Amino acid sequence: MPICLLKLPCLVRDLVVTQLEYQDLFLLSICSRRTKFLVKEARIKISKLTFLFEQSHGYNTFSIGVFTDKCMWIPVTSLLHVPKLALKEVCKVKLDHDYEAATNIDIWCPLNGVFLNRIECANDPMAIHKAFQDHINSIFHYSDTYQLFLSTKPGGNLPNISNVTEIRILEDTVDPTFLTNVLTRYPDVRSLSIASISDGELPKDSPFFQIQNVGVRLHSVSHYFLVFFFWILNTPQTLINEELIRLTIEFEEYDPNEPEKRPEHFVFDVPYVSVIPRKFSLRDPEFIEIKRITDGKRAFFRFDITSFQLLVHND
Repeated sequence: MPICLLKLPCLVRDLVVTQLEYQDLFLLSICSRRTKFLVKEARIKISKLTFLFEQSHGYNTFSIGVFTDKCMWIPVTSLLHVPKLALKEVCKVKLDHDYEAATNIDIWCPLNGVFLNRIECANDPMAIHKAFQDHINSIFHYSDTYQLFLSTKPGGNLPNISNVTEIRILEDTVDPTFLTNVLTRYPDVRSLSIASISDGELPKDSPFFQIQNVGVRLHSVSHYFLVFFFWILNTPQTLINEELIRLTIEFEEYDPNEPEKRPEHFVFDVPYVSVIPRKFSLRDPEFIEIKRITDGKRAFFRFDITSFQLLVHND
C-alpha cells in the first residue's frame, strides 16, 4: 500500500530520507517544494562530486555522481541534451533559483537492481548546467570543489560549471587547442590527467604550464615531450632548445658511497583522478638526478621501453 512520506511522523520521515540513495534524493527534491525541503532538512553529506560530460547515442550527456577511491561510480542524475522532447508526457522540473525546464524523465532498473534516472531536456545547455550545479549544491549543502571527466566527442561544447579543480580527459589523445580551451574555461584547475597530447605545440602562454599536478600516460615519448618535462623545472618561459637545457641543467647518477645526498623516498600522493598513492625509492640506481644550475632545484627521473617517470621537488 502506498504511503505518503509527508504524512509520516517527523522522526520516521527523516529516517526514511536518510536511507535513500543519492539519485533517489535528487528525484525527491524535484517533486515539490515540500519534498525538496525534506531532503535539505536531512542534511545528507555527499563525497567529492564529479561531472561527466560525454556523448551517448549521438547526444551530449551531462552526468553528476560520486567517483569513489575504489573507482566506483555512484550516480546522482544525468542530463541528456536533445533538440526536442519526444514524449507527450512532459514534466515541468523546477530547480534552484526557480529555474524551470520542460523534461522527459526516464527511470529504469538494470540487472543489478538499482534504479537509474535520466532527464531529457531541450533547454539551453549553458543555462541548465548551471541550474543543475546550483540545485545539487543546495540539496546536499555542498561547497567543495568538483572533478570533471571530459570527452572531446561533444566538440567545442564545454559544460557551464564552476569551481572545477580536477579534470580528466577521457580520449587517448588530446588536441593542444582543445586542451588550452579547456584550461582557459576552467581557470581553477590544479590537477589534470590525460593520456597523451597529439602532434602540435602548446602555446607559450598556455594555462597547461601553470597546472600544479599533471598526469600524462604517454604512448611514446617524443623529443617535444622530453624537452618539456625537463624544462618544467624552470619558470614557465616555455620550451627551449636542447643545447640551452644542457647549459642550465646537470645530470648526476646515484653514488652508493654517498646515499645521504638524496632523499630516501618520494611519496607520490597528488589528487589525480583514480591514482593510488605510491612511494618511490630515490636511492635506486635507476633514478638519475637532474639539478638546475641556476638555483639548485632538483628532480629525479628514470625510463625504460614502456614508461617515463619524472619526480619533481616543489621546495
